[in-house]
Amino acid sequence: MSSIEKAIERLAKSKSKKNKTNRATSSERDVPQESGEEAINRLATSTAPLSKTKHGPSSADKSSSSRDGSSESSPSKRIKLDYESLSKIGYIVPHAGNKQLSEEYRIIKRPIIMNALGKGAAPIEHGNLVSISSSLPSEGKTFTALNLALSIATELDSTVLLIDGDVLRFSLSKLLGIENEKGLIDLLEDRQCAVGDVIIQTQIPSLKVISAGNRSEKSTELLASKEMEGLLNEIADRYQDRIIVFDSPPILATSESEVLNQHMGQVLLVVEAGQTPVDAIKDSLTRLDSEKAIGLVLNKSREVKGSNYYGTYY
Repeated sequence: MSSIEKAIERLAKSKSKKNKTNRATSSERDVPQESGEEAINRLATSTAPLSKTKHGPSSADKSSSSRDGSSESSPSKRIKLDYESLSKIGYIVPHAGNKQLSEEYRIIKRPIIMNALGKGAAPIEHGNLVSISSSLPSEGKTFTALNLALSIATELDSTVLLIDGDVLRFSLSKLLGIENEKGLIDLLEDRQCAVGDVIIQTQIPSLKVISAGNRSEKSTELLASKEMEGLLNEIADRYQDRIIVFDSPPILATSESEVLNQHMGQVLLVVEAGQTPVDAIKDSLTRLDSEKAIGLVLNKSREVKGSNYYGTYY
C-alpha cells in the first residue's frame, strides 16, 4: 500500500469517527471552521476591507516591452492587508497570536520549500510552482493558499508570489479586494501586458500577489496555451528564491484546475475533515501527474488537543 493510499485510509477512518460526533460542538483546535470562500461571503457586507489598494506610477511610466517582469521593482499598485479582519477569520497574520495554527503551517511549508529550492529527496521540475487545490468547492483551498503564502513570507531566504488561479470564482481576489485589478488572464490575453504591470505589493516585503484578472470565456484554453507555459517558465526561472503559490480551482468542479496543475511542480490537495468523500479524493489524485510532489492537507479538523495530525505530504 502506497503512502498516499495509507493517508486516504486514515482520512476515511477520520470521517467515520467524525460522523458520529456532534458537529455543532466548538473546535478544540485553533483551525477556523469556515473556508476562505465562506469567509468571503460572510464578509461581503462588512465595511472593513481586507486590503486597501494604492496606485503608484502609471503604466506609461514603466516599461512594458518585456514579459519578464523587468519593471517589477516598482509595481504600479500596493495593497495593505487588513491584519485585524484577516485574523478574525483565522489567518496567521503577523502578531495574530494563533501559535498552534502557525506551527502547523511551518510543518506544512517545510517540504514545499525544500522541494522548491531543489533540496528535496529528488529534483522536481519547476518545484517552485505550487498549486493549492481541492476536490470540491468550499473545502478551504483559498484559506490554505493564503496562510501558506503568509507563512512562507516569514522565511529569511525565500520570497513568495501568490496568484489567484481560480479564474472562474476569483475567491482570493475578492478576499483581498483586488478583483477589479489586472491579473493572470490579462497577462495571457494581452502581449503588451508585462508581469510587472500586474504584480501588487503588500506591506510584507517578501509577499506579492497577482489577481485572477479579467473574466474570459476562454479561460481553459488560455491556461492550456503556449502563452501560459511561457509565462510560468518566466516566473519560475527568473527568481530562484521565489516560491509561486497558485490558488487553483477545485479539481472535480472545473476543467481549469486539471489544466493548471499540469504546469505545476507541486500540488497540495486540501481535504475537509469529515466531509470530503474518499472517492472524491481518489478521483482527484488520479487526475494528477504522479511524477509531481503531491500533498494532502486536512482542513477543519476537530482532533483533540495534543494531536499532531494535521495532514500528510508526499
